[in-house]
Amino acid sequence: MKNPWYFLLPALFMIGIFFMVPIMNMARLSLSVQDGFGFDNYAAFFSKPHQTDALVRSVQLAAMSTMISSVIAWPLAIFLAFCITSRYRLICVLLLLAPFWTSFTIRAFSWQLVLSDNGVIASALTFFVGSQVTLDVLYTMSASVLGLTLFGTMLTTLTLFGAMMAIERHLVEAAASLGAKPWSVFRDIILPLAAPGWAVGVTLTFVISLGDYAVPTLLGGGLKPVLAQLMLSTVKGTYDLPAAATMAMLLVLVILMAGIPLATHKLIRERIG
Repeated sequence: MKNPWYFLLPALFMIGIFFMVPIMNMARLSLSVQDGFGFDNYAAFFSKPHQTDALVRSVQLAAMSTMISSVIAWPLAIFLAFCITSRYRLICVLLLLAPFWTSFTIRAFSWQLVLSDNGVIASALTFFVGSQVTLDVLYTMSASVLGLTLFGTMLTTLTLFGAMMAIERHLVEAAASLGAKPWSVFRDIILPLAAPGWAVGVTLTFVISLGDYAVPTLLGGGLKPVLAQLMLSTVKGTYDLPAAATMAMLLVLVILMAGIPLATHKLIRERIG
């Protein structure tokens, strides 16, 4: 076949049918009003403080879990890629992959058992201290951040690890042999070459955290709901599909606003470099 782009047609067809069509239908539904189409649903959303608070809370939760995951993932990925032998590397990667073999809900529920006042941590502290210890962490935003950070750290570490394994080792060895310090090697070689893997991990972590329902429900308790929880309660309570579609489209817009700077930066680097 002369044009290799034809191989993308099946993937583009699947994306169009199962992604673009639902998104367009959801956008149409969010603009639906009694007299036709308009922005009444969006105006109604921003007129209710508890809904705008839920949107802000969702963004804060996603941003915090993404930033913490990135900070932890970089040294973990460097350790896996450059500091251990291939045999131990395989074991560590399998340990990172193990949580993905269980559902998101089960992982969130396991953290609920760990963070509860009768959980593993509180029981261990009670044993060593000699008196009852309560954590007061469960059903807080901190617990939600912790649960999402665990998943985001594993995801970002794996994407960074894949990017670092593609780095030619002779580049790192040559820099070290010429007297470059570890920080210089990281800044000038590892960081720019592994940045695409980091961008993928950060994007996936932010998107998943922004729309997650299980972790804020099981660990956050729902006392201060995020937008995903409001969407479900809107559909189950009043079956107001236009209002729920409006909330969903706002999440999509937040994701696009977060992704545009990354895409723009990449395009600028490609044009310059």
